[in-house]
Amino acid sequence: MTAPEDREALERRIRALCEAGDKKRAATLLLEGYGRELFGFLIAHLRDRDAAGDVFAQFAEDLWRGLDGFRWQCSARVWSYTLTRHAASRYIRDVRRRRARNVPLSRAGPLSEIAEKIRTTTRVGARTEARSQIAQLREELPAEEQTLLILRVNRKLGWKEIAHVMLGDGVAEDDALEKEAVRLRKRYQLAKDKLRRMAVERGLVEGGGER
Repeated sequence: MTAPEDREALERRIRALCEAGDKKRAATLLLEGYGRELFGFLIAHLRDRDAAGDVFAQFAEDLWRGLDGFRWQCSARVWSYTLTRHAASRYIRDVRRRRARNVPLSRAGPLSEIAEKIRTTTRVGARTEARSQIAQLREELPAEEQTLLILRVNRKLGWKEIAHVMLGDGVAEDDALEKEAVRLRKRYQLAKDKLRRMAVERGLVEGGGER
């Protein structure tokens, strides 16, 4: 995952390219900078590497199509997580697509080559988390709680950033984001408490007070 100081520089470079009208370089830089963590998020969220690959291809296509309309109401990273989550939701809802495998990466257009590279190199690195016992417990939680834990713990997004991802790109009013951030923070705490109880019950961690 990109370090915070490197992320700031990356965001500036992506925005400068967008403002200069260099869509292809901006999209490529975004995908190179955030692609691995986004694909890792999809593997953890969907628990199926083939499905994650399909959704990642769709995300790359959505990124290419939507970049011209991106208004920088959030960071490019947060916007990318929003697109990724929406692509995953569409995949889950669509039974026919869920049964399909190996969606052609050519659908990602000019980003297909870099998307394929990220998809290939990220598969191996994601296996450690997928095999961990705590990750397996997390998979028993409702989908929203799993997403909150991944975005907050693994990706270290702020609460307003997470609210933006969960609400979608069309909702940018501060009041709405603040309200959703409060709700999500409470839901996150409940999920974290639930996960700890499950871990204690199964002997993965010691019981007693919070650490």
